[in-house]
Amino acid sequence: MQPVTFYLVRAASQEQQQQQQQQQQAEEDASAAGAAAAATLSGTAVQLSAGDPFLLAVEAEGGPIAAYKEGRLRGLFRKDERQELTISKLQQLYEELKERMGGERSLRKGRGLTLLDAAPAAKPSSGGWFSGLFGGREESTAAAAAAPAARGLYMYGGVGVGKTMLMDLLAKNAPTYFQLERTHFHDFMIEVHQRLRHFASKPDPLTHVADEIADETKVLCLDEFFVTDVADAMILHRLFGRLWDRGLTLVATSNRHPDALYEGGLQRNLFLPFIHRLKEQCLVHDMESQTDYRKLAQHHRGLYFVTPSREEDLYERFMELANGQPVRREWVDVAMGRQLELPRAGGCVALFTFDELCNRPLGAADYIALANAKHTLALSGVPIFTAANRQAAYRFVTLVDVLYEHRVRFLCSAEALPFELFENMQTNAEARQAAAGGSSTSGRAGANSSSLIVVDDNLGFAKDRTVSRLTEMQSEEYLRAHAKAHAPELLLALQDSRKVAAGSSGGGSREVRR
Repeated sequence: MQPVTFYLVRAASQEQQQQQQQQQQAEEDASAAGAAAAATLSGTAVQLSAGDPFLLAVEAEGGPIAAYKEGRLRGLFRKDERQELTISKLQQLYEELKERMGGERSLRKGRGLTLLDAAPAAKPSSGGWFSGLFGGREESTAAAAAAPAARGLYMYGGVGVGKTMLMDLLAKNAPTYFQLERTHFHDFMIEVHQRLRHFASKPDPLTHVADEIADETKVLCLDEFFVTDVADAMILHRLFGRLWDRGLTLVATSNRHPDALYEGGLQRNLFLPFIHRLKEQCLVHDMESQTDYRKLAQHHRGLYFVTPSREEDLYERFMELANGQPVRREWVDVAMGRQLELPRAGGCVALFTFDELCNRPLGAADYIALANAKHTLALSGVPIFTAANRQAAYRFVTLVDVLYEHRVRFLCSAEALPFELFENMQTNAEARQAAAGGSSTSGRAGANSSSLIVVDDNLGFAKDRTVSRLTEMQSEEYLRAHAKAHAPELLLALQDSRKVAAGSSGGGSREVRR
């Protein structure tokens, strides 16, 4: 038995040695392959940067410009001279903020408040709540003692030129001591009004709100700065005046130049001081570009229905996405103690008619509550917008903004393609051009009677953004962002469907079902 045992042990030892040699060889092969891949990537990066003076000139190892350079080298961003100029300005602001805030030395325990917060507040006046909104008390010693804010950046331009993407590079790469807050303008103003109600019993609630925000935030990044509400317009000057006096730096994106904000609005003369101060506190930067990057995305089928059977198709898709969950009525909490009724909800999906969501007195707060409760929304019966449904058009624009900001998957049935929905909306300039015989519209709008045309600068400017977002929300890139934010398990399914589509269609996907 001993010889047999010896040979078995020796055979086992030889087999183990052979396995170890094979494993070592596999590791060496993998290491070599990794090195080759790294060399290839490195070589590609060198090739990309070697012929690009902008990338060669970038020396910063941190901040938004370093992240932008990395994205360019990885092929995530295209070369765009306007974006290069903008990211350079954001980097300059980043460096100035670092210098002013003293790096890590400015970190504080707790909520990170600065020594400025310990300064004594001025005695309140007795002007009352309403006068506090528009008149105001004397500035506190805290505000007077604050160091001047770093001059911010106000980026404006057409849709899809990269404003939000570049601002997000600043937000994502900001150190914690920047106390940076990034939010959508809609969300910010809703929070301001909530805080005003909280301080309603104080003599000057707006000053208390501004001081509270200034204690929490030193750099405020606002996306889609767009003023249409008279209540917002009336308080912005005092609110931001106080914030700037307390040392806050504003970075904002918008489709409009500051001089065009709240154009044609009620009591706009009371809003003009805010515009003047905004241009003092922020560098106004035009990002106009000939390229709409959202339209470069590959679009996904089955989200936007315009065929005669569109209502049936939408409902079938809704039930499919409900994934066997019972469809029933639900309610979600909205700000200020209200509730929004969801007439048809199944799992993480909700189905509304256009009338239920846009022909009722709902606003951004309702839509935000919906976006927080359900990650997929189906909307039935979106009409072509005319003078008869002008208010509904405003609500639809707000709805799309909120859904886009929250990366909600959006399905809808509509009377026409996205750009056709808004063909009756004109700015004053477009209306004057049409009256002079050089109509700037075509297709349906050209054949429609003048009674259907809406001359409204706010809607006229907002339509391009809304059409662009409706288009992007059908794209594979947007669906991936939706999956990452709400349903990571869908990422693999998206990759599989892409492979299947590439192997079976050969002709590319269509933007919508017609």
